[in-house]
Amino acid sequence: MTAVESELRSIGELARTSGLTVSALRFYDRSGVLAPARVDPVTGYRWYTEEQVAPARLVAGLRRVGMPLAGIAEALRHRHRPAEVHRLLDAHLRRLEDGLADARRELSRIRSLIDPEETTVTTRLVLSRTDLAAAVDAVRFAVGADPDLPVLSGVLVEVEPDGIRLVATDRHRLAVARVAGTVDGPPVSALLPVAAVDELRPLLDLGGAGAAEVVVATGRVTVTVAGRPLTAVALPYDFPDYRRLLRAQLGDVPTYRIPFDGAALRAALTADGVPVCHRAHEGVEHEVVALGLDGRGELRLVDPNGVVGPDGVVGPDGAGGPDALRVAVNREYLLDALGSGDGQLVLELDGPIAPLAVRRADDADAFSVLMPVRL
Repeated sequence: MTAVESELRSIGELARTSGLTVSALRFYDRSGVLAPARVDPVTGYRWYTEEQVAPARLVAGLRRVGMPLAGIAEALRHRHRPAEVHRLLDAHLRRLEDGLADARRELSRIRSLIDPEETTVTTRLVLSRTDLAAAVDAVRFAVGADPDLPVLSGVLVEVEPDGIRLVATDRHRLAVARVAGTVDGPPVSALLPVAAVDELRPLLDLGGAGAAEVVVATGRVTVTVAGRPLTAVALPYDFPDYRRLLRAQLGDVPTYRIPFDGAALRAALTADGVPVCHRAHEGVEHEVVALGLDGRGELRLVDPNGVVGPDGVVGPDGAGGPDALRVAVNREYLLDALGSGDGQLVLELDGPIAPLAVRRADDADAFSVLMPVRL
């Protein structure tokens, strides 16, 4: 052993100290996550410094909780910036919780397939009537109307441990809203037909502020407001896995997160002379607008007919300018996503051809996702 190697830890020593196996240390070396301080040029044996013990232990802990390789690498890069690592841990915990909720729902469905006569899951909720009305309004516009896709012709009702989540999509946009409340029973879900949603909405306005009692059971949903019950038979379809769509396409940390005034953007979108172009989809022509950033990084409407460079950069000749990004969307869909347009909203996206999300700044659980239009 050389003098240099005597000051280093062997791969076996680091394995015992960190909780990682020797094979795992080799894997993280090949992946560029945790490279040894020295590799013997003849034997290929790996040696590590004392300073690499703490990073190796961090890798071992993240590995045990199932953190993806990219997340482990990012946590290691930012290990001296605790806030960044905590953000990664929070995002991973949300993924785990979503996965557990998905598994519970799937197991419930499997149990009903195995023993449909005996398996009936019923959960009772007490929700704010005004909050439930707002959630219905936040998702109703995104319900699909294509007769060839009946699975999209309703609103998904998902019961969570502390409330209820409503989801709707027509393939081109997706809306999600959540209502906190008192829950008595296990997680359960039902696909509520759009006709029942439309019948429910005026019922929620009866009697002013107060509670709505909701019973979600296998195959049906009953909502009682001011002593008036409304029962709907659930649609017999499996709603698309929207959580997987959001994780895969939006990611946990968007490239752009732009706060903006909802009322100001709504006014700009409805003003005379708003710059638009026209695109046809399935034989129907739509007005398309484009969003970009001004020199101060603030959101504004830009000309959708401008020239775009290879990186999505806008300018008179495609070479750049104050607009670092341009993303085009259906104008009607964007207005729907803004809702009433009141209050501070946030636009999240990863680029000019990635899905974009519109969220309320004060409510991360209520948002709409729109598919961009290629110009």
